[in-house]
Amino acid sequence: MTAEVRIKKRSGLLGQPPKDFEAAGKRLPSFDFAQPKAAAGAGTPVLLWISEIQPSPYQTTELDPAKVAELAENLKSNPLSTPISYRVREDGKPEVLAGRHRIAAYELLGRAQIEAVQRQADDDEAERIVFYDNLLAPSLTDYQKYLGFARRKASKGMTGEQLAQEAGISAALVSRLLTYADLPEPIHQVLRAHPGAIGANATTPLAQIASVNAALATQAVERIAAGEMGQKQALAWAKAELSTKRKAPVQTVKVSIRAGKLRYAELSRRSNLVAISFASEEEAEALYAAIESLLKERAGGSK
Repeated sequence: MTAEVRIKKRSGLLGQPPKDFEAAGKRLPSFDFAQPKAAAGAGTPVLLWISEIQPSPYQTTELDPAKVAELAENLKSNPLSTPISYRVREDGKPEVLAGRHRIAAYELLGRAQIEAVQRQADDDEAERIVFYDNLLAPSLTDYQKYLGFARRKASKGMTGEQLAQEAGISAALVSRLLTYADLPEPIHQVLRAHPGAIGANATTPLAQIASVNAALATQAVERIAAGEMGQKQALAWAKAELSTKRKAPVQTVKVSIRAGKLRYAELSRRSNLVAISFASEEEAEALYAAIESLLKERAGGSK
């Protein structure tokens, strides 16, 4: 007998026809917020007031409205096959570990309580449960997976190899997901709003473009997010733009300085190169020390 079947048997929900669903749920004990530790043993289903359930601080993804609607439609006439899981915080409040879409579906149906099973979990285990519960979900984008792995890496100081071992996936996949960290912050701002804009296979070429022109790379991601271009098209566009900008001729600016009708000097600048050509060698020698002093003065002021 599976753990899920055992839970449903204990909850009185197994084999109940839809019309008896509410009655079956009412046979579960309610969670005692005054004495949360004694409300039920770990693994024993209870009824939680949805208004009391706190979100997980370790969640990196938004609710999927389509999934919530699909669940709600199913739960109109069918019992909840698997209770949500939660842990009790230090303040006595229940914090969801797995099942936030089921909670949202119940709220959509106007139900005040939901079946739940308590788990004893510290912060580290809670973070792992929340992240790995979502890791293999088809709707989870590469960027959302990156956010979870980045959080684990930062909070626990884990290497890519250790993350891969903990997650049970290849180290190459974790390494590829972590390349999102090479992108500049403006791109992350776009991806937080549109996490499906680019996949992990695009991060390396995008980071290369960003290393030369971050604004151009950000614009490429924005165009993908807006639906103007696909990923491959946007990368090709950004590379072409970068190549054009590199080939653009650099203009030389020249100024002729005269002493009356006579040429005194010519000042020219091309990119970061500045040159002065004096009419006489004596004048060049006389002003050399003054120019050197000015440059040193400016260099000292820029520190």
